[in-house]
Amino acid sequence: MREALFIFLIILLLAGFTLFRYRRHLFAMLELYRTVQGIRERRPRAQMPDEPAARGPLVNCQKCGTWVPEDKAVRLGRSAFYCSTKCLETSKVG
Repeated sequence: MREALFIFLIILLLAGFTLFRYRRHLFAMLELYRTVQGIRERRPRAQMPDEPAARGPLVNCQKCGTWVPEDKAVRLGRSAFYCSTKCLETSKVG
């Protein structure tokens, strides 16, 4: 039992010396944590979008190259996708 108490005392002593040695770093980390918490508390919460995010694969518009969800894209044939009817109409003109 005395040996275990002695080992525990040595470990506490080493932990104390380590904390003393790195006290500046620990205080800096604590200050950084408090700063981040302060910023989080003061920042207004972001509003959730009215429309939920579309799920599913993204497709590339043939005209402008914009990536849009497949269920919102305008499809022409089997593999031609456009982000909007405007892109579809302008690609037919040219």
